[in-house]
Amino acid sequence: MNQNQMDKEELSALILGDDLAKVPKWFDLFSDPVWVPKYNTTWTECRDEPYKKLKKASESGLFSVKDFFNNPKNIFLAHEFIAQIDGATVIKLTVQYNLFGGSIVALHSDRHKYLFDKIDDFSIVGCFCLTELGYGNNAVQMETTVTFDKASD
Repeated sequence: MNQNQMDKEELSALILGDDLAKVPKWFDLFSDPVWVPKYNTTWTECRDEPYKKLKKASESGLFSVKDFFNNPKNIFLAHEFIAQIDGATVIKLTVQYNLFGGSIVALHSDRHKYLFDKIDDFSIVGCFCLTELGYGNNAVQMETTVTFDKASD
């Protein structure tokens, strides 16, 4: 093998993330029938199937919103694995664990700590709304103007 080629182990480590000990656990999760792709589905199934998959992933215990405190790479590893299997589910993961859960982690006080386990076990499902005056939730068309106020710096 020349110096510009990767061996199988190096490529596996690159694709499968930092913690190779978790790989068999992820593969075991993905062997569940919920992960079998479905085609020509109804609109309701397009929404429900990623929810079922993320619920199954959340129940696996492979990652937690609390990982943001001491092991944020683990949350991103979850994104990498799920993105390789199902794009719609990784979007739901991003909303539940990053936008919703991450906001709770970043802005919580002691009275919010009970929410972490509920985020992890999917007993509460979060959302995220992006809005701007005059645009509602049409983020694609959103425009913003910033004006520097010299008096207040």
